[in-house]
Amino acid sequence: MRVRIAVFNHLLGQQPALRAELARHAGRRVGIVLPPAALTGVVTDQGWLAACEGQPEAVIRLRHGAALSALQGKEAALGDVTIEGDAELGMAVGRLLARLQWDAVEDLSRVVGDVAANRLQSMARGLLGIKGEIGWRLAESWIEHLREEAPMLAGRHQVESFIKNVDALRDDAARLDKRLARLEAALAGNKE
Repeated sequence: MRVRIAVFNHLLGQQPALRAELARHAGRRVGIVLPPAALTGVVTDQGWLAACEGQPEAVIRLRHGAALSALQGKEAALGDVTIEGDAELGMAVGRLLARLQWDAVEDLSRVVGDVAANRLQSMARGLLGIKGEIGWRLAESWIEHLREEAPMLAGRHQVESFIKNVDALRDDAARLDKRLARLEAALAGNKE
């Protein structure tokens, strides 16, 4: 667990603005689950995550689609993120997670220097060039297939449309209840 927290804190260290935002939730316990990995910690005054005992106040459960969306630079689908417990805290931490990124070149530059790190990055992109592009496009196609053709995942517009329809149905049912109550009252008044 401590290694996972150290990795998470390392990513936070690369983005001080996110750490400052997380510090606003100092003293709160959060859990982040991306199977098979999970981590639980308490937010410190400096915006780091520290190991803690007890149950987290909010747990953010991510499906693998959320991770793939993050790699594509897209927002995760509603069905890919589940928040348990304190919804406000979970949403705040979830928004931070969506913006959390790893700067591999910065880490590599500490080992081999800035110039060598940039050259290694260029070489890696060149080596992975067509293979990396093909892999990326396959992943995008797979996600699109899951969302569109084999509807295991609902798209954002589908979820929003469903929510609107449920709201309209709820409002219609409430109006119908009021009309029935008025009719029953009118019938009871006529019988007297």
